[in-house]
Formats: sequence, C-alpha cells, structure tokens
Amino acid sequence: MIVKSEAIVLRTMKYRETSRIATLYTKEIGKISVLAKGARDGRSRLGGALQPMNHVGVLFYMKETRDLQLLTQCDLARSFPGLTTDLDRMAAAMAAVELTDAVSPPEEPNRQLFELLSSTLDAVSRATNQPGNALYYFELHLLGIIGFRPDMRHCANCRKPVDPRAGGSGVHMTANGILGPECSGKGLGLEFLSPAALAVLQRLQETADPVSATHLVLNSRVRGEIAGVLRRFLLGHVEGLRTLRSESVFSSLR
Repeated sequence: MIVKSEAIVLRTMKYRETSRIATLYTKEIGKISVLAKGARDGRSRLGGALQPMNHVGVLFYMKETRDLQLLTQCDLARSFPGLTTDLDRMAAAMAAVELTDAVSPPEEPNRQLFELLSSTLDAVSRATNQPGNALYYFELHLLGIIGFRPDMRHCANCRKPVDPRAGGSGVHMTANGILGPECSGKGLGLEFLSPAALAVLQRLQETADPVSATHLVLNSRVRGEIAGVLRRFLLGHVEGLRTLRSESVFSSLR
C-alpha cells in the first residue's frame, strides 16, 4: 500500500553507509519507522528534509507484515526556522517531539496530537520571548489527549471551585489534579502549587493556541514551578517516561 501523508520527523539514525532510519509522526498513520535508502548521499533529495522537528510531506510503501516501511519521497512542507536560532527554542521544540515519541504507540493515528505538535513547533519558532510557555501549553493539552487531563478549576477531593485570586497559601497537586486550600491541609496533597502558578496553569489549559501562551510574561520562579509540576505529572502517568534527553543535553550546554 502506498501512503501519502504529512509528518513531523521525531528522530533519525544512521543506517549502513548511506541510508537513514527515521521515526515519523504522520497525520494518517500515527507513529511509524521508515527506511530512507541513500538519504545520507549528498545527491539524495531525501536527506535535506529528513531532519528532526521538520514538518514534511512523505510518500512511503507500507506493508503490515514489517515494522520498517520504505520511504520514497520526503519534501519540506513547512519551515520552522526559529527552532535553530537559540537554545531555549531548540530545547522546547525537542522536548515536545520527545514527549510525542514517548506517549505514542506505533501506527495509532491521532490527528489531534499531530495538530498539537505542529502548532507547538510553529509557536516555539515564532516566539519572541519565553518559548518555553508553548511547551507548558503542549504538556497540559497532551495530558488531555492521552486521557489524564488534570482539572485545574475544581478540587479533586471535594469538587469545590478553586480560585487562585482568593488568596491563601496555595494548593497541592495530586495524581488526579489539584486539592483546594481546605483539602490541602488534610495531608492528601503531593506537591505544593502557589496561587500564581495555579492561575497560569488555569489560563494555559483554557487558552486557544500555543502562540497565545508565548505572550504570557512569567517570572523564573513561576516558570520553574510549572515546569516541575507538569513534568512530574507526566512521569506519574506515562509508563516508561524518563528524563528527556534534550533537557540533559541543553542543561549541560548552559
């Protein structure tokens, strides 16, 4: 069967002397692995577009009896030039790509996830400030797509509305969402969440797109709190998820 689809390149690896194996997240099939014969040959049209984080149009031969499909065409569909201009953009984009790879079983299409990843890469590329906000948006909405959406508006224990504007000492996160001030004092919570960070998480969850998220101005304390809470929430719900390779690499570079 010949398949034509849009795809995001998640990762690639060298294969033999001139070829590459690439993992793609496609709009039509979901996550697949493809063999690009001769992609490392300077004369090949496959090699230039087949780079991680690229949004491409692909054509490949698919057989259900094999795990590695044969890629015959790969053209750049949309460019994200801003992803390579600084470490913050690159780190946010690579983290979104790694998370997509981690949560996606092979050959299970999810157009909602494809559109979320594509729009997040675009937002990170275009961000003039705090591109990491688009990653926070991605992580929150990814949790919803995979069935673990935390309710940031109601206490997970008593279901009462939680309003960060009411003041107080903050709330706590649990495996199911947040605990309001009354229930947080009962020893049920796992992790403290300040009113400022909760307000941002509520806004990110209800924001229409990741571009809007990059317009929020967050101080370093709130950014660190949100990043930590979201990542630990993901680690608690995604089987086999480890510290992202991109975060380790960029932390060492900084």
